[in-house]
Amino acid sequence: MAGLAYSQTQNYSKAPNSYIYDLELAKSQNYGGIEIPVKKAYEMWANYEYLKTNGSATPIPQGSQTASLYWEDVPRLIENVTIVPGENSSSSKIKVEVNKAKGKGNAVVAFKVDGTIYWSWHIWVTDNPENGIAYSQGTETDIDGNPITVQYMDRNLGAVSGSFLENDWQKSGGLMYEWGRKDPFPPLVYKDNSFYEISGEVGVLKHIQIDQINTIPVQVRPYNQIEKNIQYAVNNPLNYIINTEATGNWFSSSRYKIAGGTYDYVTWDLWSDNAKGKYSHANSSNTAVRMDSRSYELKSEMDPCPNGWRIPSYYGREASVNNLVFFGNKDWNNDDINPTKSQLFPDAINPNLNGIKVYPGLGMDFTNAQSGNRNLGLLSISGAYVFYPNSVSPNAPVGVNFQDTTANGGLWSATFGYDGARIFSMISDPVTTQTSVGLHAIYNHQTNPTKAGNAVKCMRDPNMSKIGDFATQYFINQKEDFQTGLNNPNSYVLVNQSNLQIPVSKAFSVYNQILTDHEMPDYNNLVAKVNWSTNAQLVTGISLIKNTIDARNSVINIQLNSNESGNAVISLHNGSKEDPVLWSWHIWVPISDPTINTVTYITEDPVAVAYNFVNPTTSKLPPLKTVFMDRNLGAESNNLNSGLANGLHYQWGRKDPLPNFLGTNKQNIYLDSGVSQKTINGTNYEANYTVNYDIYSSNNSIYHKKIRAHIKYSVENPLSFMYHNVLGMLYDGGNHAANDLTKINDWVSDDRADAENRWGHGTEKSPFDPCPEGWRVPDVSLTNLYSGSKGNSPWYNGSHTDAYGKPGVIQDQWHDVNTYYGGTTDSSNGWKFETSSFQIGNFPKDGIRGELGSNKISMERSGVWTASLADMNTGFALAMEFKGSKMQTATGAYPQAAMSVRCAKDEKRLLGAPVVRDSGTLDTGYDNIPKPKTADLQTYPSPFKDEFYINSPNAEQFEIYDISGKLVQSGKVNSGKVSAPKLQKGFYLVKIIMENGEAVTKKIIKE
Repeated sequence: MAGLAYSQTQNYSKAPNSYIYDLELAKSQNYGGIEIPVKKAYEMWANYEYLKTNGSATPIPQGSQTASLYWEDVPRLIENVTIVPGENSSSSKIKVEVNKAKGKGNAVVAFKVDGTIYWSWHIWVTDNPENGIAYSQGTETDIDGNPITVQYMDRNLGAVSGSFLENDWQKSGGLMYEWGRKDPFPPLVYKDNSFYEISGEVGVLKHIQIDQINTIPVQVRPYNQIEKNIQYAVNNPLNYIINTEATGNWFSSSRYKIAGGTYDYVTWDLWSDNAKGKYSHANSSNTAVRMDSRSYELKSEMDPCPNGWRIPSYYGREASVNNLVFFGNKDWNNDDINPTKSQLFPDAINPNLNGIKVYPGLGMDFTNAQSGNRNLGLLSISGAYVFYPNSVSPNAPVGVNFQDTTANGGLWSATFGYDGARIFSMISDPVTTQTSVGLHAIYNHQTNPTKAGNAVKCMRDPNMSKIGDFATQYFINQKEDFQTGLNNPNSYVLVNQSNLQIPVSKAFSVYNQILTDHEMPDYNNLVAKVNWSTNAQLVTGISLIKNTIDARNSVINIQLNSNESGNAVISLHNGSKEDPVLWSWHIWVPISDPTINTVTYITEDPVAVAYNFVNPTTSKLPPLKTVFMDRNLGAESNNLNSGLANGLHYQWGRKDPLPNFLGTNKQNIYLDSGVSQKTINGTNYEANYTVNYDIYSSNNSIYHKKIRAHIKYSVENPLSFMYHNVLGMLYDGGNHAANDLTKINDWVSDDRADAENRWGHGTEKSPFDPCPEGWRVPDVSLTNLYSGSKGNSPWYNGSHTDAYGKPGVIQDQWHDVNTYYGGTTDSSNGWKFETSSFQIGNFPKDGIRGELGSNKISMERSGVWTASLADMNTGFALAMEFKGSKMQTATGAYPQAAMSVRCAKDEKRLLGAPVVRDSGTLDTGYDNIPKPKTADLQTYPSPFKDEFYINSPNAEQFEIYDISGKLVQSGKVNSGKVSAPKLQKGFYLVKIIMENGEAVTKKIIKE
């Protein structure tokens, strides 16, 4: 068992209230979860000052110990929570099994005796957050007076990303905390306006804007005494406690612990302030006050930070001096009172904030602030929980609301000031009108009432040796954890190729990681077949090259007729070809390469500014720069007049294409019936290959398993259109109240907004993404549909005014193709967009199947999907649609609908570097890297850990280049194997030199 080496001086009352489950470490070491000693709970109830009753300790009674999953913010993140009994009650542990396949997230587990919660712990499942910046005022010391350099985590506590510019950027705000409490409150909405729910013992809770009943419970402070309220908070870790009077706190009716004059009053010290709640000023002429204000005390028993980390303190409880603030400038000024020092302007330099890059509404980059002297790293705008009193009855609360996730936020300190807890706060609000780009400011010397809910940025604990090391206790996973090939593509695009080899490992990794509880299907007799194709002559041969060591690492070998084009779906089975499909892959053979004449589109030009700001826009959202293929996925041609531009259809969130029976020679598809090919037309398809929800609906009473069963059914039936036979209604962007959300149909459930991450919005490419390697379903920035109608679609037209003369065309209302987008309409074939201001390519008229219900295809509208569901838990999926001479660039569509996909290059184009509008096509982007002469050769596995294989005995030498074109490794191919253990994880190109001197270039991924 890992992490069992402890100090002999452990103080269990100061053991952590949260534990990091390092996801990458767990994957590499096959850790299945963690164990949490419950001894802290016993120490606290026996000794902690504020858990006493009338001055007497109230130890935990003897009784039946249990543990539970109190809440989690990702369904199935925590697989099981149990008690591991010890020699005595206090030596028991909570065993928490973590499902690594669910990725990152947060959970709280509760420890109970006879049903009463006596403690709870936050489980933070993320990558290692411990490599943040170091920033000090230069005066800080440990408890013994030794100088220290203060280091911070690279993200807020509970955030699963350290950057608002990378994957999972929308989850960079973290969890919220009432001042002095150890337990977190989930915001229930991310920075991109996507609402989520938590589930567990608390039930299913949603944001108050979504569900005013089943939401975070709010409790008016039940007692006046701090001891009773702290007990209540521990017993009810998710009850948000508020006070209605102006002078008290959530935990006490008294503002201070001891009232007095400026130098004499003693504040509450729940999070271990440097001065222990007494007067503090690190610049004081009084030596005792000065030294005490600079020295960090032992970590508080109620501190929410993980082992080895703590909440930072202010170095003066009242004084508004910059260098008394943990993130303040290193001077003796007060920047807050002077807007020219606290605000950032688009047309002037603020010397006190020089070098900060502001990404409006997202966060600020302090890397080069003050020429690097104030490097605070990336600070995300986090939002906050805000209390709203009842205007009619002031003592009756309306409740609390988490808000402003794209406008402001703050970081708590351990220090209670004169009229509240001290907080470092930021504003980045692009909507306000103080300047041409909004209001953006840094405030060092603010206070908030303790009932406010704000973020926490943990600092490394300088006194850990005094309390002991409570390292995370991992345990080895006892279940099989098969991840090979999980991120391999679901489709392959082939031009002028006669052979393809597909690794089958993905079938087993998805089954093990996503579709079951780490189970594994049989693989003793694997077979493959052409499940269906649009061209009976396309595939000339198919066989399985079995791996004799592990059949799950076998490959399907496919021979193609190089003179034919079309599409085919290849399926893998075990036993016979008629046994259930384990996985399937789409083979796309177009006439010409869809990745050469790509189209680059930028949604809007940034507002011109001289200083400080990156990508401010008129829409107030970041501009999106996207590289699109020149045709829809599955289309054989990009020429609308060819009859071959229609491509295939996809239900939202599914990996497999569905035929639409449109276009030249596409009225039939061909199935492998086991003996010969079977011809199916559109009428046959509707009758035999469309499945009503009533037929495939699971009766599993556990909701997430029911959804999982439906996804598994979709995998096993790649040709089936799955639908609800209930007629709905078109989304109305001009009148949201007219939209009946109860009629929204989604193939995955009979509810709405479930399995929202099927296509990987805001994060890495999903295992269910239908696009070829290096491409993905195009994503939005924010998920706005009800929350806003401009700027978040990758096809938003910010260069034209709307019908009201305001900048930007409204995305979710029908606008004329020519007038507002500069396009042309061919009523028979589709729509063309070739002007420099809105060059997004050509789109065929290929209809939508089951758009509002039923299983039929309609030609009234056509569309292409994005990777995102819409905001407000409406259940709509976001798409661009066309109808006659009109179009919408981001409308709401039912996820059960089957429509087209226009793949976009899989690159970090959300919110990052400044964008520059250009026109025309974009090449592959690898001009300085040798281009492949042929693509018949394959490498596997992908991604690889230390070595990868080449499927040709004629491969002689290799050269590996990073994405900038730099040669990073070269050598000889050893029996088809290349070893590259020292490569950093990421994307590379490998040039493989054959015996005859021919060179082949392939993309590889190092995990």
